Amino acid sequence: MAEDEIKVKKERDPIMTVCFVIFLVAVIAVSGASVYNNYLKADDTFAATGNTVSVNYIGTYYAPYGSDNAVVFDTSYWKIANDDNILKSNGFTLNSESSYKPLSFEVGAGTVLTLFGNGVIGHKVGDKFNVEIPAGEGYNAPDTMKTISASAVFTIPSSEVLTATQFNNLYGYDLKGYAEMEKSVYGWPATASYNSYNDTITMSYHPVSGTSYYAVDNEFGKVALSVTSASGGSISFKYVVSDFTEVSRSGADIEIQMIKVDFGKSKFYITSVTAGSNGNADTFTYKTVEERFNQKLYFQIELVSIG
Repeated sequence: MAEDEIKVKKERDPIMTVCFVIFLVAVIAVSGASVYNNYLKADDTFAATGNTVSVNYIGTYYAPYGSDNAVVFDTSYWKIANDDNILKSNGFTLNSESSYKPLSFEVGAGTVLTLFGNGVIGHKVGDKFNVEIPAGEGYNAPDTMKTISASAVFTIPSSEVLTATQFNNLYGYDLKGYAEMEKSVYGWPATASYNSYNDTITMSYHPVSGTSYYAVDNEFGKVALSVTSASGGSISFKYVVSDFTEVSRSGADIEIQMIKVDFGKSKFYITSVTAGSNGNADTFTYKTVEERFNQKLYFQIELVSIG
């Protein structure tokens, strides 16, 4: 090889090396930018007004899910709904497994509770977060609150007529004849007689004066009817509320996990009490609207997808 050719090659090689290095840097930079941009695209997709999103959720009263006193009233998770070890509200109904699936809605369209829908804004897929909804911004109905003293005496007829549907809702079966019942919804014994002409059932009640009967005895508490008299076609009694679960206290007023009392023609939810020295309620406050109305709500939400 001629000396001039060697000189040219020596001068060219460093230039080619530099060019190659620049090329590699450029490739790496482009690749890096691509990876970085893709990462941002996946991580920077946040729910906003107008997006269609799907979420899983657990709705509770009294406290967020997983906290003391939390009572589940609604959920999209089958495993939560079907778990008997998780306390459910009075109105909770277990449906078929296929009905439990993520809830889809358009953010800001007004198809869900406003604070529930707005709660997803700014979150990305996979986020789990809690939303609290004050009583005035959840499910609302006219205020029906009333307070009763434990010393108040109530009187009802010793017999009443129920429709066949009312009877089925209360006792869980259809009656097409005559039945002696050890326990009615009032707690005391009764007889039931079906009238096929008008599809009604006549209930005759047989309490004993001076006896207390439990109309409610479950995980939320006990409500006994203490009979003061049972004669002349009427029954008189006092309410005895006990074994309730305290949620919060303000002075003498104690918010409790709601106790449902359902007599068919009348139904109410005990929401708070003042407790006496014997542990029974001196007074209790109740509402006649369904338990979800005028109640503070808690939701644990998981964002599943953003459309």
